[in-house]
Amino acid sequence: MKTDKYDSIIKILKRLGDAGDLYFISRIQNRSDLTIHINNGKTEEINTANSEGLGIQVFDASGYMGFAAADQVSEAIAQKLFEKAKYLAAQSKVYQGETNQEIYKLAPLNKKLDFQLEYPINSVNLTDLELKLIELNKEISAIDNRLSVRTVLKIVEEEWRICRADGTDVAFSTPRSFVFHSITAKQGLDTATTSANLPGNDLAIIMEPDKLNKLRARAKKAANLALDLLGAPKCPAGNYKLVIDYALAKGLAHEAFGHAAETDAIESSILGENGKFRKGMIVADRRLSIIDGPIAGDYAYQPISAVGIERQTVKIVDHGVLKAGLADIFSASRAGVPPTGAERVESFFHLPIARMSNIHIEFEDPIPVAQEFETVTATDLQQILYQHQLAKPGEQVLYLTGFQGGQVNPAFGDFVFNCSAIYDLSNENDPVLYKPAIFSGQILSVLNSVSAAIGELQIDAMGTCGKMGQGVPSCGGSHKFLVIEKNPDIMIGGE
Repeated sequence: MKTDKYDSIIKILKRLGDAGDLYFISRIQNRSDLTIHINNGKTEEINTANSEGLGIQVFDASGYMGFAAADQVSEAIAQKLFEKAKYLAAQSKVYQGETNQEIYKLAPLNKKLDFQLEYPINSVNLTDLELKLIELNKEISAIDNRLSVRTVLKIVEEEWRICRADGTDVAFSTPRSFVFHSITAKQGLDTATTSANLPGNDLAIIMEPDKLNKLRARAKKAANLALDLLGAPKCPAGNYKLVIDYALAKGLAHEAFGHAAETDAIESSILGENGKFRKGMIVADRRLSIIDGPIAGDYAYQPISAVGIERQTVKIVDHGVLKAGLADIFSASRAGVPPTGAERVESFFHLPIARMSNIHIEFEDPIPVAQEFETVTATDLQQILYQHQLAKPGEQVLYLTGFQGGQVNPAFGDFVFNCSAIYDLSNENDPVLYKPAIFSGQILSVLNSVSAAIGELQIDAMGTCGKMGQGVPSCGGSHKFLVIEKNPDIMIGGE
């Protein structure tokens, strides 16, 4: 691995820590990026970047901490950063900053996890990549002359080496990639925008035929949806029985629940009480569980935390009961739960905070569906509901598809999300398409109102999770679809 060459720096830091009776955590990051932007068949930008840096946290015996970082890695830089962090720890003590000695309780860990890639960043000629993306972009544009298409390919190859004063020395890679299409249909003054993407960990997302076909299927479906939305009516505001797709379910799990389970903000979370995690609280239907953890090959894969702890797979909700928090070493004890290795950082310049990785909703006894998600139409979904007595012919059920972001208040569990489109499934064999509307409500009401799941788990809904000025890759989902019973605390539309 690229970070193997820094053994001498680790030795220097260990010597400095021993000499001053100080504890340290060092993080070395090595990262390579490639980004290609195609807009309506023309290359807009090709960008490559390589970066490397070192961040060091230093703790004194009382738990006062200082942090320093630089975008260079050398023995001289390491010594300077250690001294700066040492000085800042001393100043923290002078000004009576926050202390934490939990880091001293960790057991040493030595591990190397190098994720092997079939199509790494330099395995395909750059010109060939560009031409392939232009072809993909033009394929979508050719569907209809009312379409405008922007296509982005991004691949990141990233390595981390994290060491601690107790002898911990771990190295791991977190490669990731995606192709993203933003598709806009325009007719007169009416516009509609949809998107399609495929995440992965290398260039296989456009080099392997099965993945490329999946991306094409998603893009074609999104393009046709954008066209169909032109002239579509607005959805009447109200409370409805709902079906949501796995991307919206990921939004619920991540934004409206996962952040509330992160222990570094439990004092202002609906899942906390008097600063403690409310373990044992019933938060959902007994058939529902919410799970977060690292999954090999996933877009948000991170097997080791930013302080050198193995990241655990955590059942936050186990059959409706709140069981465990996403706990970092610095806030777990205060919240009354054990640490789970939830620490993540955006870069070597940042301090670790509790974050999700792949978070998804599981529901007992899902209804099997043989079709791939990309091929399931609103009419197909309507027939599945009828066949399994999940809805009666003529019953008003709205199908919401596509997660387009939103806002959440973790203190109260309130959320406001945007979707890509809404189908009214009450007209048998002829669902009515509505323009997207706000999906809002109270997360605990939603979780308690989930009555069924349709299809196998689909957990590749990707995004970037922002928190405290840091952005890290996230992923997740649920079964292909979730059925949510009508509830006065769940609203579609409204002024």
